[in-house]
Amino acid sequence: MNEKRHILAVDDEPFNLDILQELLEEDYDLSFATTGEECISLARKSSFDLILLDVSLPGMSGLDVCRKLKKDASTQEIPIIFVSALTSTKERLEGFNAGGQDYINKPFNQDELKAKIQLLVNIKSKVLDLNKNIQYATGTAMTAMSSAGELGVILHFLRESFRCRTLAALTEKALEALKHYGLSSTIQLRTKNENITIGHEEKIPEIERELFELVISSDCRIHSFGTRSLFNYDPVVILVKNMPTDDEALMGRHRDNIAILSEGIQARLEALLLQIEVDHKKALLWQAIEQTENALKQITQHHEIQQQTQSQLMDGMSERMEEVFQSLESNAVHLTGEEEEQLITAVKTILEPVTALYEGGLGLSNQINTIMSNVKNVLENN
Repeated sequence: MNEKRHILAVDDEPFNLDILQELLEEDYDLSFATTGEECISLARKSSFDLILLDVSLPGMSGLDVCRKLKKDASTQEIPIIFVSALTSTKERLEGFNAGGQDYINKPFNQDELKAKIQLLVNIKSKVLDLNKNIQYATGTAMTAMSSAGELGVILHFLRESFRCRTLAALTEKALEALKHYGLSSTIQLRTKNENITIGHEEKIPEIERELFELVISSDCRIHSFGTRSLFNYDPVVILVKNMPTDDEALMGRHRDNIAILSEGIQARLEALLLQIEVDHKKALLWQAIEQTENALKQITQHHEIQQQTQSQLMDGMSERMEEVFQSLESNAVHLTGEEEEQLITAVKTILEPVTALYEGGLGLSNQINTIMSNVKNVLENN
């Protein structure tokens, strides 16, 4: 069963009000007033769907009452039908100029009266529904625009995160994103080597550090403590200290945005930790290359000294062999050509492995130098 529409009837003649009551009480919820001041007071206190207003009232006229109601934001939307025995065109125009929606003559025709009332009540109902739809559509559009703007903050963070080369820089960028939402926050990034904790406040209160420790072993994503909320997306933990608990829609959007932001931080954190590990290993490799190069320089220097020593030994051996041959000749000891050849061959047999070993060492050093050069080129290109 539909709820009855509420109508206010205003007339200084009780007889006229009795007639209106008899005609309308079956279909409408009625209230009555006998003066303009009483009409205005009731209209401001109650929500009426229509006012039947007599033009000729004692004191404040119906036209003045209508003008006051139309200037008041709380009553200006109530449709008004003037009821009067004055029927000239001029009087009707005055009623319309005052803000009335319609005009009916006394004595009125009950069918006409009911038809006009029903028409204006229906129009007011449709206007109210339309306003509600407009408000809903406007609210939906504003929410969509807000959501798009909030998503833009996350996209900006994701772009900027690729410029970060340290965990501290990544944390600062995330804090900037949260600041755009008007959220005062502290972020902790957990790694196997250390925990990075940075907040909008320069000094992290001890109670916040305790809260971070509290959720380390918890499987729950969100912990709420009044306006504080702790979002645990291990290894990313975000503490928001001013969640809008009085606005469920906004708080819901913040939770969704923080979840997306946390996943973005986590993805960039994993890549950053991998890059840091690669850089560390690359630094160790450069260090090994440098040490190898220093060792090769020492080996090369040693080979050069060996080469000089070997040349001196060869020269000395040649001189010594000449001395031996001369001594043998002076002592009338003559070697046959075959014996001399055997002696020279024996000496060569001793010297050739030494020479081959030296030359092999030089070849190995050259190969190692080539390998080191190739590794350095790869590292420099990467």
